[in-house]
Amino acid sequence: MSSTPSFTLVVPTYNEAARLDDGIARLRDAEQRGAVDLSTTELVFVDDGSTDDTLATARRHAEACANARVISHPRNLGKGAAVRTGILQASGPKVVFADADMAIDPMLLPRLLDALDSSPVAVGSRAVNGHVDYGSRLRTDAGRVFNRAVRAVGGVGLDDTQCGFKGFRRGEALLLCQLQTTRGYAFDVELLWLAGRLAVDVAVVPVTWLDVPGSSVRVLRDSSRMLLDLVTARRRSRWLAVADLDADWSGPAPVGGVEVHVGDRRLLLGAVSDLGAIRRCLGTAGHPRLISLVDLVALAPFKCVPAPTSPGTA
Repeated sequence: MSSTPSFTLVVPTYNEAARLDDGIARLRDAEQRGAVDLSTTELVFVDDGSTDDTLATARRHAEACANARVISHPRNLGKGAAVRTGILQASGPKVVFADADMAIDPMLLPRLLDALDSSPVAVGSRAVNGHVDYGSRLRTDAGRVFNRAVRAVGGVGLDDTQCGFKGFRRGEALLLCQLQTTRGYAFDVELLWLAGRLAVDVAVVPVTWLDVPGSSVRVLRDSSRMLLDLVTARRRSRWLAVADLDADWSGPAPVGGVEVHVGDRRLLLGAVSDLGAIRRCLGTAGHPRLISLVDLVALAPFKCVPAPTSPGTA
């Protein structure tokens, strides 16, 4: 596809070849029913070091799509790392990530994308009457207790923080991912916490879901690890590379770079590791430096747009 896709769908995968087959079947069904046009959608599979046939399965499905690709981690880094990789490589104006099994009905993609017209971030919510119903009282009660703990530790006031169906305008997605430090399952709570710190509006979209068997999540082990990750994440300091931009600057910026517009000011932000690349792309102008999350919060609210990664492009 030579033109910009309508949106990017990021699908993180890890050891779930059969679930991916079923998930893509659900996505194809949604296409046939008019909910999504895969010929104008950028589909990015990110395999997170799978040891089964997931990578081959993802490549097979990518070959059957007009605008799809597969990115592979050499080893398992975590779901958060996989989603971050996909978002940083996305080219659509809106970015959605969805679990490989498409447990959230892909027919709801238009609803999530429409919500991004009015809010920079939109999250699916499976919650009914303030909690997620898992089909049994024991699992539902356990989920309710865990969600309360996540909300308290993560500082996010949503009834369903773990729904694997979230969307972003690409500018905000890039900024939040550059600030993200969590590689595991707690990453999306961290993204929502960061959105709150930066005064980024979050829309909640009610969704329906299937409890698909075969998940790699282990409730006791992963719940404890997630809570620990959230405590650790909130204590971490965060820094980005930043430079002031001239009015006529048009790129290129490093991959993942984002422009922040604060009044009449244009700032280019990127990872600390991109400080040298930002210095080179600006030449003698801009004076790249570091900025902390605390200082960035002081500038909010502001507008985010993806920085051009080739001269003269957006």
